[in-house]
Amino acid sequence: MFLNGLLFLGLNFIAYSIIFPGPKGSKRIGYMFITCGLLAYLVQQIYQGMLALDYPQENVSGLILSGLVVPVFFVSIFYYRIKRNRIEKEQQSKIKESND
Repeated sequence: MFLNGLLFLGLNFIAYSIIFPGPKGSKRIGYMFITCGLLAYLVQQIYQGMLALDYPQENVSGLILSGLVVPVFFVSIFYYRIKRNRIEKEQQSKIKESND
């Protein structure tokens, strides 16, 4: 469960970094690449742990990818994209109100 929690937080950070890349000169993209490397190692550890628990070897990668990695990543992307759209709409309405 600890590894799954770390994987969830890492995927959330990656999705956030894709949608909100930060200002020019930001180190967020570099941290995102480091996080990607650490998450690849983490997925390998989860894979080995599931094999140690006698899960069928042909099903383990499908369970990890389709059960956690892909859904969490796409839901996070979807969430941050909606959040970004709401922030942009609020900023446009404030600018429009100040111009009136």
